[in-house]
Amino acid sequence: MTEGLPSIYLARHGETAWSLSGQHIGVTDPPLTERGERDVVRLPELLRGLTFQQVFTSPLQPVARTSDLAGHGAVAELDQRHDPPAAAPMT
Repeated sequence: MTEGLPSIYLARHGETAWSLSGQHIGVTDPPLTERGERDVVRLPELLRGLTFQQVFTSPLQPVARTSDLAGHGAVAELDQRHDPPAAAPMT
């Protein structure tokens, strides 16, 4: 690899009831579980010492909450391509 190429870090959202049961979340908008929130608050420690030029997040609740708990909520840019539909059912 050529030196000087940017690095990209990806973080998946924390656990939701749907991800816990193995269901695909798709465009539904379930909240993080308590364990999901506890796990996500450890993310800043894992990323310590790294500086990010840009942080992107989806407006979906588990993703946006993960970004907030990881300490990037204030600087994260919303990626509107992932807007949830107006009435995404949670069944």
